[in-house]
Amino acid sequence: MINREKSFYFWIIITFEVFISIILSIKFLDAGLAFRIMIILKSIRPLHNVTSNIPDILSFLVGGGTILMWIIYFYRAYQQKIDIKEKFLKLAATTLPVTYLLKTLLQISFGRTSPRDWLLDHEPLLFKGFNEASGGSFPSGHMAVFTAFGAAVLLYFPKYRKPLTIILVILGAALIGTDYHYLSDVIAGAYLGFIISYILWYLYEKSSVKQQNYL
Repeated sequence: MINREKSFYFWIIITFEVFISIILSIKFLDAGLAFRIMIILKSIRPLHNVTSNIPDILSFLVGGGTILMWIIYFYRAYQQKIDIKEKFLKLAATTLPVTYLLKTLLQISFGRTSPRDWLLDHEPLLFKGFNEASGGSFPSGHMAVFTAFGAAVLLYFPKYRKPLTIILVILGAALIGTDYHYLSDVIAGAYLGFIISYILWYLYEKSSVKQQNYL
């Protein structure tokens, strides 16, 4: 009970801090930071050209990665290799598509104008809500999906915490530095990815304990 209470209060505090960070970022940082980054990108023409033509392959990564991990998971289950690696594969193969679907729903629901739509196409900077044409930039889908996968790794292999943190920080900086997302998009995406993986991990572990008790 004590551990559950500590975990509950921990997530309440984290959620509050993330919410405040997002609000402050939207209010005071996002627009100015995106504007200054675009000035820098435009001043370096090759860099601007490269960052303007980055293909979005997130859906293919999620789809391919999910299928591959489920194949490996069921193969290991068939071979009766029940270990922490199998638990990781199950969590990762679940959290990737779930996170992708939820981030898509949230992007459509908020319909936030992306930095490039605002600065290059001169669309108004606002949350349009249910903007089906271009979706929206809030939260960052790439940050959400990669954080979800990183969280799955962290929950079963905590020794990789430092490299995972470095990779995710670099990813977040790249998303902001190429003006595909605002700072608040990245914060929200990271939180979404981690909380989804944590919830799924908790449910899987709880189910596993119940199954062991029945044996």
